[in-house]
Amino acid sequence: MSQVHPEIQSDEYHQPSGLFAKALKTKNKTILLVFLLSFTIGSFERIQSFENKRDFVSAWRILYVISYLTISINLIFKRKSFFEFVNYFDREIGTYMSNDSIRKFISKNRLLISIGYPFILTLHIAFSVSAIIQNVQPSQSNYQLAMEIFSHIVQSIIYLNRFVIIQFIVECCLHTQICFKMVEDQIESLKMSDSSLDFEEMQQIRQLYDIAIGKTRKLDSLLFWVLPVYYFTCIGSFQLHLVFMIYEYKPISLILMVRELFTLILVTFHIANINRLANETFNQVYSLSYKVESIEMQNELRFFFTRIRRGDVGLTILKIVLITPGFVTSFGTLLLTIALAIPTIFKKS
Repeated sequence: MSQVHPEIQSDEYHQPSGLFAKALKTKNKTILLVFLLSFTIGSFERIQSFENKRDFVSAWRILYVISYLTISINLIFKRKSFFEFVNYFDREIGTYMSNDSIRKFISKNRLLISIGYPFILTLHIAFSVSAIIQNVQPSQSNYQLAMEIFSHIVQSIIYLNRFVIIQFIVECCLHTQICFKMVEDQIESLKMSDSSLDFEEMQQIRQLYDIAIGKTRKLDSLLFWVLPVYYFTCIGSFQLHLVFMIYEYKPISLILMVRELFTLILVTFHIANINRLANETFNQVYSLSYKVESIEMQNELRFFFTRIRRGDVGLTILKIVLITPGFVTSFGTLLLTIALAIPTIFKKS
């Protein structure tokens, strides 16, 4: 087990990874410009489609792409807030990264986001290639066919650039979760120790918990507008493609439903996990109470219990609704009820 203040080399493995996070950290204007350009191209394509069809679906697709463009611009303008979030307690987290359990925790949680993009991209490309092959004309040359396939692959990459935003949100949440995992690890270290509890060590752990709360609040401010816009577009897109599936089954509608559902579950899990880890500390601290011998330590544990029991640690939607596992369960039940009711509603209409 690690000590409360390990003296080891700093490590950046814990910092938010991914294309967008690295571009913000390094202030790489080329990557950010290309990223915004891809969203802009997608917006113009959707606007052109709306001018031709002028229907609700085309209008929603314009709103969908512009929402992600807005999220990107918002995060770029809030680079200072991102730096403050990452740098807050950064040295202490970095020096702690020799701990194998923390590194395994990061690797395990990065696995899904690492395989998610290639998986969904493969589905998009497979569908595009299949559609091209089915509609191929005898008069087309091999060169024209190859260029059409290449064009669809590029379009698939552009359409999935929103996954970079998803990765950014998940990585920031993971970066915050590490602080609470550090608290958990330090408490476990004290539990396994044969000696009595040391007041200074216990105070340092409580201070570490307070710093983890500060980290969470900085992330909440950074994602103040990002989360409501993301949830609105993601849930709206899922429901829309569910309606398409009810009217007429198409593989592309199923692919887009899977994409939205996968990202929705992934993002929500990591957001709610911050609150879960913060509240889980209560049971771990309680298990230490059997080793308390002094009134000074009793007071220290009482202060710790009081802070944890408030249960107000986590990300919020517009600083109104705290996203907790309980809230996610209730909201998920509501969404499932709406999804199951949609076929009946459309049959009656």
